[in-house]
Amino acid sequence: MSQLPPEYGVAPPMHEMPRSPKWPWVLLLVVALLAVGGAVYGPRVVDAMSAQEPGPPPPPQPPRVLPPPPPTAKQVVVFEVNGSGKPLTVTATVGSTVQNEMNVTLPWTRTVEVPADEPSASVVLVVVAGPDGAEVHGKYTIDGRTVREGRASGPYGVLTITDS
Repeated sequence: MSQLPPEYGVAPPMHEMPRSPKWPWVLLLVVALLAVGGAVYGPRVVDAMSAQEPGPPPPPQPPRVLPPPPPTAKQVVVFEVNGSGKPLTVTATVGSTVQNEMNVTLPWTRTVEVPADEPSASVVLVVVAGPDGAEVHGKYTIDGRTVREGRASGPYGVLTITDS
C-alpha cells in the first residue's frame, strides 16, 4: 500500500462554491434611499402640493382691450461725404447697422434711423480715397445737429470719424 506524502492533501472541488445573489442587496439599497428621501423631502412636497390645491374657478373676465403702444421715438443719423475725385470705399456704421459701398460718386449721403431709447450706439464713418488722390470731407449729424466732421486727401487717404 502506498501512502501519499502529506503535502498533496485533498483535491480541490470540481465546481465553484455558490455565491449569494446580489439583487437582494441592490433592492435593499434602493428601498433605503427611497425611505430616507421620503423622510427628508416628504413634508416639503406635501406643503408644496397643498399650496397648489385648486380653489374655486375665478369668475370669467371680460376681454381686455389694450391700447396700441406709443410709437418708438427714433434718432435720425445722416452721413454726408463731399469733395473731389472718387472715393474707393465709404463705410457708415450706427450700432449694428453697417452701410458699406465701393466706388461711390460724390456727393454721397445715407440716412439711418435708430430707436432713441436704445443705449448710445456707436457711430463711425470711414472714407478711403481712391488712387487719384481724392479730396474728401465727411460728417455725420444726429437729428439735424452736426456731431463730428473731418477731411482727408491724397492717394488712398483715410478719413475716420467716430463718436469717441
